[in-house]
Order: sequence, then structure tokens, then C-alpha cells
Amino acid sequence: MSKVVKGLLIVLAASVAAFIAVYIGLGFYYMNGFPCFTWINGVYCTGKSVDEVNEELCQKYQYDGINVTDISGAELFISAKDAGVSIDFTSTLDSYLSDKNPFAWGYYFFKGLVANFTPDVSIDEENVKNIISDWEIFLDGDSLDISIEKTKDSGYVLKDNLSKAPVEDKITEVVTDSIISLKTDIKLYNFDGCYTDITLNEEQKKVIDLFEKIDEVQTCGITYEIGEEKLQIDKNIAGSFIMTESDIESAKEEKVSKNKPGSGYFILGNEEQKFPEEEGFYNIYGFLIDENGNLILSENKMYECLYKMMADHGTEWGLNQYQDGNENVDIAINNNSKGNGLVYDINSEFEHLKEAYISGSQSNEEVRKLQYQDSVVSYDAKESLGETYIEVNMGKQELSYYVDGKLNMNMPIVTGNVNRGRGTPTGVFPVYNKRYHTNLIGVDYVSYVNYWLGVHKGVGIHDATWRSKFGEEIYKRDGSHGCINCPLDQVSQLWEVVEVGTPVILYY
Repeated sequence: MSKVVKGLLIVLAASVAAFIAVYIGLGFYYMNGFPCFTWINGVYCTGKSVDEVNEELCQKYQYDGINVTDISGAELFISAKDAGVSIDFTSTLDSYLSDKNPFAWGYYFFKGLVANFTPDVSIDEENVKNIISDWEIFLDGDSLDISIEKTKDSGYVLKDNLSKAPVEDKITEVVTDSIISLKTDIKLYNFDGCYTDITLNEEQKKVIDLFEKIDEVQTCGITYEIGEEKLQIDKNIAGSFIMTESDIESAKEEKVSKNKPGSGYFILGNEEQKFPEEEGFYNIYGFLIDENGNLILSENKMYECLYKMMADHGTEWGLNQYQDGNENVDIAINNNSKGNGLVYDINSEFEHLKEAYISGSQSNEEVRKLQYQDSVVSYDAKESLGETYIEVNMGKQELSYYVDGKLNMNMPIVTGNVNRGRGTPTGVFPVYNKRYHTNLIGVDYVSYVNYWLGVHKGVGIHDATWRSKFGEEIYKRDGSHGCINCPLDQVSQLWEVVEVGTPVILYY
């Protein structure tokens, strides 16, 4: 055997001996801690003792406490500190480590050890029991708070579900188990046995009977279809039809009006009547009831509900859709100069809604597609307006100029005096001429203007230097003869850029 070979064998033997020594040495090292490449709950544990790993895991495992919700909506938060929560992984870690051979660390090097453990949790059960016992939901039957309240979005509701009473022992058990499971939020009504039936007293029964009548009124199945939207008479809306004690004085003063259907009339049971005399109604828990026990409903409020819904979905609503990028829009305009911007037939819908309540069929599911008034003209937005046009919103008393689909300028205006029969006409018209420094001559006036854009017959857009204010509701008391009055400095800019033929859409 050559010296070279012999030398290599000696080096190899020494290396193997050194490796074995290191391997065994690391095996002894890992006897006091976790093997290499051990991860527990995302914590790197190699070489660390059980106490060290337990401390890191406990620091990482944050638990603030639990929020408990009662069937009434009442909430109770029990902090981890008040509950005496103690978290510990020691027992689990000891068991896990005892199953591992420290001298098999080489195997673990390639395999890797990854584990996820839940901690052992202990709490101060007596303290938790006392906290729950002091919760205000535990009342005797006569002390239970029962009332009817108006919510923002859900109409009238019964304040508490008083057909059920909380069971303290069961609730204590559920909350204790939930804290030990480190839950952060529980709703007691999702657990069996937390509530039991209770016996209501006579006063509470009266409140519930009244609420059942209210809920029948505010449960309306009528839905209106406007374009692709569906608008339901929900409980919040229908609940507003019910007369309450705060409505008494206004109801007494309400007069019958031909111009406002529903004004001065009320629904009592299955009859339409004027508001009853003092001896003909009662104030029961804040609600007005007739002598036959019927809730009194306001037809005026029904009409106002429909009016708002239709006013919110008029010409401006359709135009906004077009301005937002929907090119397949038909814009409806009420063709009148009286200031009425409604495009849908409110009178027929009001009669239908009213009859539904009189007959008691309001809860029947029904979808109604709103119909246009006979005076409405529909325009294809893209074809009639294009991308550059003038918008005259007479309801808001604003003029806006759009160029290539984007707002270019905006100004307050004063349009025709609707109360004197001089309302500005509605529709879509092209600018038919432009004049500079001209006189406007009418039957009883001559007015000099600097800038004029002819829109429809004798109606145009022009400056009105005799005015110091624009916008608001000036047009109702001191409006023009029909033209669109604008501030001089702004209409001068409009005049410079608008071309003859530019579409103008006018609406209320």
C-alpha cells in the first residue's frame, strides 16, 4: 500500500471519527432541548428548552377577552384579565419532546419537525360567574323592559324578545367553556338551553298585541321596478305611515287639497276618513288608535313616500346614468313648463297603494313597473345629446356644460317664474343662434343683454346684470319670463365656446 493511499485512509478514518463525535455530541446537546429544525406554532424551537419555548408561545398567543351578545342585543365584554385567563403549553411540549430521540437529529435535519398546538387554558371560574351574575339581562318578569322602538333601517321593533328569559347557570357554563376555548365572540341565542319561556303580565301582553298590529301594517310586499332597480316599500318606509302622538297637531291642521292627493285623509281599518275628533282616537303607548282598535294611517305620508321615490328617479337620475358611462339610456322628460319634474304616474300608484292598505292586502307580494305620465317624452341620450351638450337642471337651478362627456363649467341660474305661468319649457333643443349685445323685447319689457344663446323659440340663455343673486328658489317668486338668466362673467365664457347646434337638455 502506497504512502498516499495510507494517508488518505487515515484522513478518512479521522473524518468519520470526528463526524461521529460531533453527531453524538449534538445528540447529547439536543437532550436538553428540541431537535434541529423544530417549528411549533411558527416559533423556531431548535436547541431551546420547554420553558423557553413555552414563554415564546405564550407571548405570541394574544387573547384579550370575549364579547357576549344576548338575544336582546345587550353585550357584555369579559377581559382576559378579569376572567383570570392563564395560557400554558408546558404539558403538551413535554409530551411532544419525550417522543423525540435526540440522537435522531440527523433524520430530523432532512425531515423537519413542524407542529401546531393549542394551549392549556385555566380561568378563574368563580370570578367569571360573578361577572355574568351582575349582567343586567337577568331581571324578574315584572321588571322586564318591553317597548316598541323606531329603528333607522328596520321600522318598528320590539325592544326585547320577551318570550324568552335568560338561564343564568347555562349562560355561565357556555361563557366559561368559550373562554377556555379562547373564543372572542359568542351569541348566546346560538346555544341550546340559554333561554327559557317566561310568562308575560297583562301590560306586556298589550304592548306585544300592539306591536303585532304595527308589524302587520309595516309589512308591505309591494316592490316598484324602475329601470333595472327594484325598490320595495320596506318596514322603515311603511312604518312611517303610522300616526304617532307627535303627529296629532299636524293631523288636525291638515286640509284636503286637490293639488295634493291624500292630504287631509287617513285610513282607519278598511275605511278612508278625515282625522277623527278628540273622542274618536286614543294614544296607546305613543301610537294613535281609533275607537275600534285600528291604527290610524296617513295617506299624506303614503303620497310623500311615492313622491320622493319618483323624484329620486326622474330625468336627472337617467342623465346621471348616461354621464356615468351607460350609453344605452333613454332619458324621460316631463314636457311641461309648470315646474313638475315627475316623469312617472304618481296618482295611479298612490291609488293602488292606498287601496292595498284599505283592503288589507298590502302584505301580498307584488312587483309593479312604474308607468310614465302621458306628458312624458323619452329621448335616446346618446343620439340626442352626444358627448358635448348643455344641461339645465331647473329643479336645482344649475347650468352645466359638458365637453367630450366631461364637465367643463357649471353656474347657478334663474329660470322662468312658474308661479306666474312663465316657466321655462322642458325638452332637448339645439342652440339655434348666438347674438352679442342685443335687446330682448317682450310684451311688457325690453332688456339689454351682452350674450345670448337661442334655445327654443323666444327662450334663450343670457346674462342678467340686473340680478345680484342666482340659484336657490328665486325662480319661484322672482323668476324670468322664461329665459335662463346667468351670471355675466360665467355666461360670457360659455358663449365663447358653445357652437350653434349644441344640444341643450332642460328639465325640472
